[in-house]
Amino acid sequence: MTRGASPPGAPAFWRLGEGASPSGAHVALVPGALVPMLPLALPDKLRGIARQRVAERQLVEQLSTPAGGFEMQPYTPKGAKQFNRVLVADAAQAGGWRKGLRPGCQALLPDYLALPAAADVWVIEVAGDVVRARLGAEDGFSAEVDLALALLADVAPPKAVLRLGGEDEVLDGWLDGLGVPVLDDASALKKQGFSPLKWAESIAGVDLKDPPSAVYDRLRAKIMRWRVAVVCGALALVVWLGMVVQQTQEFQADAARDQAVMTGLVREHFVPTGPILDVRAQVASVLARVATPVDVAGDALPPLTQFQLAAPVLTADSLRLMAAAYRGDTGLVTTVEAADFASLDRLIADLQAAEFMVEQLESRAQQSGGVVARLRLELAQ
Repeated sequence: MTRGASPPGAPAFWRLGEGASPSGAHVALVPGALVPMLPLALPDKLRGIARQRVAERQLVEQLSTPAGGFEMQPYTPKGAKQFNRVLVADAAQAGGWRKGLRPGCQALLPDYLALPAAADVWVIEVAGDVVRARLGAEDGFSAEVDLALALLADVAPPKAVLRLGGEDEVLDGWLDGLGVPVLDDASALKKQGFSPLKWAESIAGVDLKDPPSAVYDRLRAKIMRWRVAVVCGALALVVWLGMVVQQTQEFQADAARDQAVMTGLVREHFVPTGPILDVRAQVASVLARVATPVDVAGDALPPLTQFQLAAPVLTADSLRLMAAAYRGDTGLVTTVEAADFASLDRLIADLQAAEFMVEQLESRAQQSGGVVARLRLELAQ
């Protein structure tokens, strides 16, 4: 019989602590009897971290060992969506194995996972008094001959057996009694219609080189690296929200102040009595009345015409025409906002130069800046 075989595409193997390690890439092997593959009864709907937690609790009960005393590696064979078997190793012993690894080590595995695997095929290898077995792609073990025979007897017979390693009369006699082909060459599997799994598929992603907590440690380290950035970002968000609230309050205060100023102007110049319900409509109504032609004595121009003549002066730079109203008893009265009293004096002078008689009814400075004045205008005849 051949002394051994490896899965297709497998790297070099080195039994940890035996002889010199390979100089290049290799996979370190440890005794499979120290890393048994155990079946578990797990609900199909249980997934992710929750499934691993439940599996750990089941192992604590089965092994009567605290969770920190062992390491668990889920075993998910090709085609399976969830794992129902796990590899278990003593935590302290696994830590010692990792310390013995050499540069170039790609993975750390129990020795039975180094055997080729194929569906419906047992791969049995004998080395000294130890039997290594792969029972298809979903199971495997390493044990002494007597224990191996007991374990094999509890499994349904395969369609073929690939027998590797040294001879053992008792084991070989038992295998011959199965009534299935017993092959002694891995290349004969394809001739018999069996397809050995490739290396990556045969080990189902198992690797004892990193402890199960390594994923969480890397995640924790990444979170720690980003913690400062997240905190700074949160503080910046709080400051920004505070500024938005402050600006909103300022805008609301400005809007309330402008509303009060507008209401005061409308009350003063357009709606002296009664409620102010619709500023736009009420002011438009007053302006429409001002624009209505009225009878004036002699050759006096209509108020609207006078206003049109005065408008270019009233709307010059640094001036803002706020209101204009005409009543029979007061005549044409305009409300103008100027930058200062000097600008107001220049406005009055410009109106007089345009042949208007100007009477300053009122003028006052505003808290927000500028000057507001009420001027009665009459075009000189």
